[in-house]
Amino acid sequence: LLVGAYRHGVKGVDAEKVLAASYKMQTTLPQLYPGGGAVGNENLESYLKYGYVAEDGPVMKGMAGDKAWTSNTYEYAYDDWCVAQLALALGHKDIADQFLKRSQNWRNGFDASLGVARPRKVNGEWLTPFDPYRTPGFVEGNAWQYTWFVPQDVPGLVKVMGRERFVKELNDAFEQMVPTRFNAADEKAWEDYPLNHGNQPTMHVSWLFNWAGEPWLTQKWARAILDAYYGHNPADGYLGDEDQGQMSSWFVMSSLGLFEIDGGCRVNPIYELGSPLYSKVVIHLSKEHYGGKTFTIEAPNASRTNCYIQSATLNGAPLNKWWIPWNDVKEGGQMVLELGPSPNKEWAKDAPSPERSDS
Repeated sequence: LLVGAYRHGVKGVDAEKVLAASYKMQTTLPQLYPGGGAVGNENLESYLKYGYVAEDGPVMKGMAGDKAWTSNTYEYAYDDWCVAQLALALGHKDIADQFLKRSQNWRNGFDASLGVARPRKVNGEWLTPFDPYRTPGFVEGNAWQYTWFVPQDVPGLVKVMGRERFVKELNDAFEQMVPTRFNAADEKAWEDYPLNHGNQPTMHVSWLFNWAGEPWLTQKWARAILDAYYGHNPADGYLGDEDQGQMSSWFVMSSLGLFEIDGGCRVNPIYELGSPLYSKVVIHLSKEHYGGKTFTIEAPNASRTNCYIQSATLNGAPLNKWWIPWNDVKEGGQMVLELGPSPNKEWAKDAPSPERSDS
């Protein structure tokens, strides 16, 4: 949150203090309070020692993370990447190099033979028996759901899974979830479903197709969630976990056709593009932080059926990629999206992914 705010130019963020605090959080072992509770990352000792949180490694018993072996591996790796991005932006290359390397630790929790996240032991062996829906090691999610939680390195995940497999398995999961309105409704929801828009671990996944060269599937499934999950009647109240306003924020951003899978923390933030709900939206940029300019998104043909981008322009110039720099939004301007009822599978299909912030 703090790194994203700083990278988006929000004034008043002391970036050096944020970096110092973040560095301490990611390198200092957790401490128990005498009266109960703890401060710090509960599985950090194992993570630092092995490059992953081992199922039989040192954990803080009785705390929330005592069985969060693999989900914490994935979440700590993303946190590490955020630290690296801030360090890069501030010119601290030594810290950046250290945390960029750590941000790849998600690979230590990924079983390439199965193409899924999986708990492993201190000796490196994978935990057996293994069921991607039922094996422990994940908080409020399962192995299948956490497989997709690599917001800092989606191209890397696409590569290790294989693009065709990545697209097919994720699309099949969405097809399976259509009857549930993309929500796992029962108390033990995370154990039974491949996706769950009602909780944080997989709320970003409809936007992953952009990164795999199939932006039309992001347009299809993000819009499908907007249409099916959210509503206006009492029975359509949030069907899951509205912690931190994340579900509301997802609706707002997706309805604009803009998203940031990585939390906007990269050195040069980008917005990924989807299918707007509205024919015209004017974003009034903060006068205090951005000078009060406006950025307009127009989609004249937007409707329930017209959800696929046929073509696009940015400030009058043809746009054939599925992302735009945050700086283009900040400076004000106009993006026009021509929408239609059938996918244009060629639009932005071969567009390169944005450059990684590795140096």
